[in-house]
Amino acid sequence: MITLITSRIRNNSPDLVLLGDFEQFCAQNSNWDIKKGIVLFAPSKISTRMYTWIHRFLSPVLKRFKIPGAVISLGLPYAYYLHSKSFPYYSYDCDLRVLWTYDVWEPRFKEVEQLVRKSKIQLLLLSSYQATEHFRKLHIPNCEVQWVPETINPDNFKVKPWEQRSVNILSFGRSYMKYHNVIEKGCKQNHIRYMYQERNDKTDVAVQGLKQNLQFPTQESFIDGLANAQICICFPRSLTHPDLAGNVSTLTIRYLQAMASKCLIIGSAPQEVQYLLDYNPVIEVDWNNPVEQIKSILKNPSDYKALIEKNYAAVCTLFHNKKAIETIDELVNKQLKEMKIIEKVVELVE
Repeated sequence: MITLITSRIRNNSPDLVLLGDFEQFCAQNSNWDIKKGIVLFAPSKISTRMYTWIHRFLSPVLKRFKIPGAVISLGLPYAYYLHSKSFPYYSYDCDLRVLWTYDVWEPRFKEVEQLVRKSKIQLLLLSSYQATEHFRKLHIPNCEVQWVPETINPDNFKVKPWEQRSVNILSFGRSYMKYHNVIEKGCKQNHIRYMYQERNDKTDVAVQGLKQNLQFPTQESFIDGLANAQICICFPRSLTHPDLAGNVSTLTIRYLQAMASKCLIIGSAPQEVQYLLDYNPVIEVDWNNPVEQIKSILKNPSDYKALIEKNYAAVCTLFHNKKAIETIDELVNKQLKEMKIIEKVVELVE
């Protein structure tokens, strides 16, 4: 038996909206039992801390109750969010406590390790290959570590013919200022319509988490914006924000969103692509002539149609939410079966 705890967080930030969508997809497309976590009211800094404190205070009592099988929490590798959004079910006893999560960057390795140990995670599923390798080497007692990459639901995205897209090149969310600075002027001079999130060092989407003046203020406008772009700029976080990512270079959801919208991706592929695909889904930047490269693509779009279609096929098969459900289900049931075998062996020995 697998029980998924769905979060109820009253916050419309893009990452939490995506998490909620993923949880609901799992609830509707799996045979897992579903339990709703407690409602986290605004401000989240107060509610998450309050329920985390209640979790710690009532833990001796709550652990007397048991949920048979595995209990799963998805996303948010932060102590306050984990223990509050899943309250009280993650505080109960169970046969297998599972956490699938993302945003496990190198500078946060120690923090996440402490979270895993204190929360007694028995099956840790990470979206990053490099993070997975790191946590495997730690040999945390009674904790299996597996790699389960990020996925999306391609059905949520729109696709328009190339010639009907009015934006030539799009940069959304966090940006790589090195690339932005070398193409902005050239795009203007060559009448290339280049759209991007306005930012400076004080208003960086990746650092401050902007709430106002967003390029796409709603999920609907974001989906429409992607569908209207011919080329999307995507760089791994290890390049755009090395202080936040360290050496972790992972295929984040931004790549998948561009692929699902049939945008041609220009930028740089994350290192883990070599373990996921047998080709490069990204047009690597020609740093010697970046603007000329964009002009050449726009003049010869048919040369890239095959790559766009290949990327779309990949996201619909390898990176679909259904794939994540299948993988998680398989890993969890395998772990549960192994635990039962061990229990039987112990009984026979005794």
